[in-house]
Amino acid sequence: MSIAKRLRIGSALITVAMLLAIVIAAYGINLVRIGGPIGEQIQAQSDYVADILPPPEYVLEPFLEATLLASHPEEVDMRATRLAALRKAYDERHAYWNSSTLDPALVTALTRDADAPAQRFWAEVDQMIAAARAHDAAQLARSYASVSEAYAAHRTRIDTAVTLAGKQQAELKAHSETTLTITAIALLALAVTILALAIGSRLYLTHRVMAPLGQLVEATDALADGAERSVPHLDRVDELGHMARAVDTFRRAAAERAAQEAQASAEQKEVADALGQVLRTMAAGDLRGGAALRFPESYAAVNRDLNDAVDTLRSMVQAVVETTTEIGGASDSIARATGDLAQRTESSAAVIEQTSAAVGRMDARLRSTVQAAHKSSDGSQATLAAAGEVRVRADGAMEAMNRVSSSAAGIDDVIEGLDKIAFQTRVLAMNAAVEAGRAGEAGRGFAVVADLVSTLAMRAEEEAKRARTQLSATQQEVAVAVDAVGLVHGALETIVASCTDAVALTQAIASDNAAQAEAIGEITSAVTQLDRIAQQNAGMVTETSATAATLAQDIATLAARAAAFRYDSRDGDAPVAIEPGRVTEPAPRRAPTGRTVRLAPSRTLQRT
Repeated sequence: MSIAKRLRIGSALITVAMLLAIVIAAYGINLVRIGGPIGEQIQAQSDYVADILPPPEYVLEPFLEATLLASHPEEVDMRATRLAALRKAYDERHAYWNSSTLDPALVTALTRDADAPAQRFWAEVDQMIAAARAHDAAQLARSYASVSEAYAAHRTRIDTAVTLAGKQQAELKAHSETTLTITAIALLALAVTILALAIGSRLYLTHRVMAPLGQLVEATDALADGAERSVPHLDRVDELGHMARAVDTFRRAAAERAAQEAQASAEQKEVADALGQVLRTMAAGDLRGGAALRFPESYAAVNRDLNDAVDTLRSMVQAVVETTTEIGGASDSIARATGDLAQRTESSAAVIEQTSAAVGRMDARLRSTVQAAHKSSDGSQATLAAAGEVRVRADGAMEAMNRVSSSAAGIDDVIEGLDKIAFQTRVLAMNAAVEAGRAGEAGRGFAVVADLVSTLAMRAEEEAKRARTQLSATQQEVAVAVDAVGLVHGALETIVASCTDAVALTQAIASDNAAQAEAIGEITSAVTQLDRIAQQNAGMVTETSATAATLAQDIATLAARAAAFRYDSRDGDAPVAIEPGRVTEPAPRRAPTGRTVRLAPSRTLQRT
C-alpha cells in the first residue's frame, strides 16, 4: 500500500473519529446535564425518598410522638425513647447542615430560622415527658399546647426554607443550561476547527509531499531499470530536495561505474585469452612458454605471478623426473626386504603358535591337577570329619564302660549286704528253732516256720554267691572292653593327626597347583597375545611388500607421464626410463601349522 493511500485512509479515519466523538460528547452531555435523563432520574429518586421518609430536620414525626404522648400518658417510657432517638437524629443533621457549603441563605433558613422554634419544641417535649411521668394532666395539656405552638412556628420557617430552595434550584438549573449551551458551542467550534485542519493538512501533504514523492519514486524505478531519466525537484530545499539530489548522485555514480565495468570487461577478456593460450600450451606438456606474456598494466601482478608459477612448475617437473629413477631403485630394495621380512615373520608366527598350543596343553594338565588336588583335599577333610566323629563315639563308649564298672562295684556292695542279711536271717532262724524246741508242742508251728526261713536264708546266700561270681566275670569283661576302647581311641587320635597332616599337605599342593595354573594361564594369554601380534605383523609386512610393489609400478607410471613434459634443461626431450618389471607382489604363504595365516588386506592405491 502506498503512502498516499495510507494518508487518505488515515485522514478519513480521523474525520470519522472526530464526528463520532462529537456525537458521543453531545449525547453524554445531554444525558448528564441538569434536567437531562440522568438528572431527572436522580431528582425523582430524591423526591421518592423524601416523600417516604420524614426528614430529620423537620419535627413532624416528633410532633406526632408528642401528640400520642398527650393522648396516652401511660406510654411515656416508649414515647420518651422514641423522642430521644428523633432528637439525636435532628442534632446530627443540624450539625451536618451547619457545616455545609450550601448557599448561606439556605443554611441560615434551616439552621437558625427553623431551629429557634424547634429548640422551644424540644424543651416543651421534655416538660411533657416530666408531666406524664408525674401524672400531671394539667401540666401535660399546657406543655402540649406549647409544643403545638412551637411546631406551627417551625413549620412556617420550614415552608419558607423550602420556597427559597426551590427558587435557587430553578436559578441553578437555568445557569446550568446556559453553561451547557456555551460549552457545546465551544466544543463544536473546536471540532470543526480540528476537522478543517485535518482536511487542510491532507491537501497540503498530497500536493506538496505525496505527488513529488511519487514523481521521485518513478524516476528512481526508471534509473534502477537502466533507463536514462532526469531526476525532478533538484531545486527544492526540503527533505525531498535532499532525496532528489542523493538520487541524482547515485545516477551519476552508476554511469561512471558502468563505464569502468566496460573497460574492466575488455581487459579481463584480453587477460583470459592470453591465459587460455598459456594453459593450452601447458596442457600439451610444453613448459617452456609463459615468459613472453604481456598483460594490461592493471594485471601486471597477475602476469608476474603466472610467470613465477610456470617457472616453479617447470623446476618441480624436472626435479620429479630426476628423482623418479632413484625412488624406483629404492622401492625395489624395499620390496625385496619386505618379502624376506614377511617370510621370517610368518615363520616366527608359526613357532609362537606351536608354543601357544603347548602352553595351552600344559595349562589344561595343571588345571586337571588342581581339580584332582581339590577333590583329594575334600576327601581328606571328609575322612578327618568321620574319624573325629568315631573318636567322639569311642570316648562316649569308654565313658559308658567306666560307668558300668562303677555300677558293678556298687552292685558288689549290695550283694555283700544281701549275703550278710541272709546270714543273720539264718542265725535268727536257728535261734527261733531253738526257742520253738524249748516251747514243746506249742512251738512246733513256729519251728516249721523257722526251718523254712533258714532254708530261704541259705538259698539267698547261694544266690548272692552266684551273683558275685557273675559280677566278677562281668567286671573283668568290662575292664577288657575299657582297655580295648582306649586302644581304639589312641588309634583314632593317630588317624585324626595323620588326616590333618594329609589335608594340610593336600591344600598346600592344591594352592601351589592353582598358583602354577594361574601363572601358566598368564603365560598362555601372553603367548596368545604375542601370536596375535605376530600374525598382525606378518599381515602388515605382507601389506608393506604389496604396497612397495605397487609403489614401484606407480613410480614407473609417474616417470612415463613426466616424460611427456618439455622444458629447456632436458637433452633431446627423451623420456625417463624406469624398470617396473623387477618388482613383483609376493604370493600369500601358509603357516607351518597347516592353517592359512589371515593377513590384513592391502590398501588400494589410486592411480592417476
